[in-house]
Amino acid sequence: MKRWLVILLVLLALIILVSPGIVGRLAEKNIAQNIEWAEGDSPGVTIKTESFERGWFTSEGRHRVVIEGGRFRDVTEKYMEATGNPEFPSLIIDTHLDHGPLPISSMAPGLASTVSTFQVDPGNGVPIEVPGKLTSQVGLTGSTDSYLLLEAGSFEHEDTSFEWQGVDMTVATNPGSGAISVDGEIKPGKITGEGTVADFGAITITADQVKSDYGFSVGSVEMEMGPITIDDNASVFSIAGLSLSADSAIDDARLNAHTVFGMQTMTIPAVGEVDFTVDLSLEGMDAASIRVIGKALQDVQGEPDPEAALAALYPEIEDELQTLFRKGFSVKVEPFDVSLPQGVLATRLEVDVPESNDSADFNWASVLLGMTASLDLRVPGAIYEMAAMMNAQAGSLVAMGILKPDGEDYVLEAEYAQGLINVNGAPMPIPIPGM
Repeated sequence: MKRWLVILLVLLALIILVSPGIVGRLAEKNIAQNIEWAEGDSPGVTIKTESFERGWFTSEGRHRVVIEGGRFRDVTEKYMEATGNPEFPSLIIDTHLDHGPLPISSMAPGLASTVSTFQVDPGNGVPIEVPGKLTSQVGLTGSTDSYLLLEAGSFEHEDTSFEWQGVDMTVATNPGSGAISVDGEIKPGKITGEGTVADFGAITITADQVKSDYGFSVGSVEMEMGPITIDDNASVFSIAGLSLSADSAIDDARLNAHTVFGMQTMTIPAVGEVDFTVDLSLEGMDAASIRVIGKALQDVQGEPDPEAALAALYPEIEDELQTLFRKGFSVKVEPFDVSLPQGVLATRLEVDVPESNDSADFNWASVLLGMTASLDLRVPGAIYEMAAMMNAQAGSLVAMGILKPDGEDYVLEAEYAQGLINVNGAPMPIPIPGM
């Protein structure tokens, strides 16, 4: 009996004393996987490991997140030109890892527990401390549960000041499955400088997504943003709120997605109050084609001359575009409404591309003959009259029958099928004259 007790104590000692070093290596590998995953999902963002000192029970690491290209290229270059800073702006993350089957600090089972603090380098090599921290628990399967708490604070640089009320957010990730969920709030903030005051309301975010077999994420996203006000003493620009709701899923290798975006009461000097709502649905899009086309468009954003790269893109994605249209899909926009002081500019659009014979040679003319579409447009009379005064072609739309009076508004009701288009009950040639 004593012999088994000795063996048990020896095994327990080995687990406690030896496994933390092994787990430290696994934790380091987990961080590398998360970095690779984050960079893959954020073109133009580079995460550099500046240091990583692995100990037996604890490790210390420093990573730098640099925005230096891709979709952010123009913004960062303009920022550097405006500030005179020699480097791209970056976020410095210092992380303390406590690893082992029973981390000493947290006393919670898992691969490792971490605490990260942040600094912002504006690009001049003089970091700015960010109050708050990110605490994480790395699970045995590689999943990570994190809690981000940034305290209220402020910062002044030359004639500009920044104030923020903090961030309170939980994030759960799993690089293995590609799953990520986010739930939290970015609290209000203010920027003051050069005679301008910009106030930003709170942002609430709830997201639950997973990487599909086709390389892009699907799932749900809900976001709400409070009021935005920019006052430069001469005029005030404001938005009462922004909202976004999106859902997407893969069903039988087809992408289905639904997005609703709204902007409430945007006040523009010399224009007035504007509201905006768009409800977009995509049904039955070939997921494999979307993956290739999306990746190509993503790569274009990282080119030195994105416009030239985009112009030369079509030959690279032509086959995938043909596959996309051969397999068919539908698009529905209902509503797409812009509310102006003169009235509501309302649009409804539906396009249906039926699946065609895979064995037949692809022909764009056949696609156009097979597809159906409808468009309903309602234009407030005051907006049409303004457009007619500014542009003679716009003024001739009523005479051509493209727009017809309906009370105080003008409407367009168009239907397309089998290569023929009907506008307000009358057949019209394609392309429509004046359009």
